[in-house]
Amino acid sequence: MWWDAAVTDASWARTYTLTVPTEKAARAVADRLAERGHLLTAVRIVDHFSFEPGNFWYGKPSMRPEFSGWWDVFSVVLDDQVMDDAEKAAVADLARESGGISGGAGSGHRDTVLQIFNRTGLVHELTPSQAARRRPAPMPVAAAGELPPGPPLESRPAPDLRGELIAVTECCAGDGGDGAGTGDLLGDLFNAAMHQGTCYPHTAGMVPVFVELAADDRLGDRYRGWVLMDLFLIASVGRRDLASMADTLRALGKPAVEAPEAVAAREAVTAAVPGLLDRWEEASEHERFLLAALAAACSMPAPDLGTIRDNAVGTTREATIRLIDELAEGTLRADAEQRALGVLMKDLGSELG
Repeated sequence: MWWDAAVTDASWARTYTLTVPTEKAARAVADRLAERGHLLTAVRIVDHFSFEPGNFWYGKPSMRPEFSGWWDVFSVVLDDQVMDDAEKAAVADLARESGGISGGAGSGHRDTVLQIFNRTGLVHELTPSQAARRRPAPMPVAAAGELPPGPPLESRPAPDLRGELIAVTECCAGDGGDGAGTGDLLGDLFNAAMHQGTCYPHTAGMVPVFVELAADDRLGDRYRGWVLMDLFLIASVGRRDLASMADTLRALGKPAVEAPEAVAAREAVTAAVPGLLDRWEEASEHERFLLAALAAACSMPAPDLGTIRDNAVGTTREATIRLIDELAEGTLRADAEQRALGVLMKDLGSELG
């Protein structure tokens, strides 16, 4: 390998991809990345290889027709970190400044990445020592104690495991295979409604099945929590999708409009939330916490969390409850709400374990 091992002990390399409107913009971005110490940078028109006779992709329809005529920028950074959030953010900012989008980052073993990097359209090739000198210094991180997680929430087991399985099997109506466990059946049910997390025209019509399960007293809190989380995902999917596509929509000059099937799914969940909140007095802390999050996803306040809120002070759960409160008020800007739902989804996932 041509690089000098004495210069850097980086065993990993990271790759970045950006898409911008013009060749001029692409070359300017490549220059900026080289200034940041990206070892290799290349630019190619989108679908370059579909125009190259003899290439596998020659003549094939575009995989990204919306970016026809745009240009891609590819780069490699040597680093001992598998992924660097600061660099990802800097590259995403550069893409936005150039009127384009960041395709994200990948990583792999240094030798493999350097070997497979396609040099067609190569603009810059630094030596490892040049790249190392140009890399920005790490941002200092203020010392701070890490917050502990919130105390365990009071939860209830299923009254009868067989009864719990029967309850789920009844709702799955033949979708589960012989011998499938409760968790497997619930996974299949969610997959039928939102395959790979995508909302479909039929998703709204399946919401009553999840609502029925969420209110079934044969379920314990573990699996009831899964069902309430499923309802949260269904209610928020359209807005979370808008958050993830925000840069692309902006770059293409398209409006941020929630998909009709996602609107229908959200409205179906919203209509069911008041009935689920009727369980509040009898619900455990675990169920109440998730009910409050679900209601917030539908811009509805839930009854006060009481001791759950009190016991969350000084823990990671305190920020989650603050986010629930903000969403329940329904006063966030649309883009802020979309991002907040994504954050809350991750927070709830860590609570479910």
